[in-house]
Amino acid sequence: MNEPLRKIAPATIGFDFDGVIADIGEAFIRLACSDHGYCSLKLEDIKSFQVEHCLDIDGESIEQIFDDILNDSIKTGLKPIPGAIETLTRISAISEVTIITARPELQPVREWLKFYCPPDTEQNITLIATGDHDDKERYIRQCNLSYFVDDRLGTCTQLAESGLSPLVYAQPWNINQHNLPSVADWDEISGLINFSGPMR
Repeated sequence: MNEPLRKIAPATIGFDFDGVIADIGEAFIRLACSDHGYCSLKLEDIKSFQVEHCLDIDGESIEQIFDDILNDSIKTGLKPIPGAIETLTRISAISEVTIITARPELQPVREWLKFYCPPDTEQNITLIATGDHDDKERYIRQCNLSYFVDDRLGTCTQLAESGLSPLVYAQPWNINQHNLPSVADWDEISGLINFSGPMR
């Protein structure tokens, strides 16, 4: 964390999906090798959210990899980031969990959550697909959230400027590029949440 935060009521925090709950970086690197022959890439090489700006890989392959992941997240082996499911399960036991993704389609995310989450957890998740990275603020406000965890620095900067409290989920594509509050992993997120106090 860059600065201390007071404990967060569980009903007031929401989460991005890819790069926060689901390990899209690992999936991208793995599929780039197995499906497209780019086997020298490492996660640390992804220095920008726009991967075409930092990787020596053709644009058509990049587009195909992301299309494959977004269209069938289970078949492509998209994995949970360590600790994500466990923490979401703890939150879901006392509060609704809100996930707001920039993906255009909800169904692949619904199927993924059903596959990885316990039934009681999955049933207590509100899932919203905006189809636009820059259109999360209105949904965050509609859901009465104050805090939002996202790995995209542009989104977090926009939310901070609007008076909300973003937490940057640390990834190679945002490290050392901002002064916003950040979290390194789900243990840190769990430590910020007030599981014993009021929900709001």
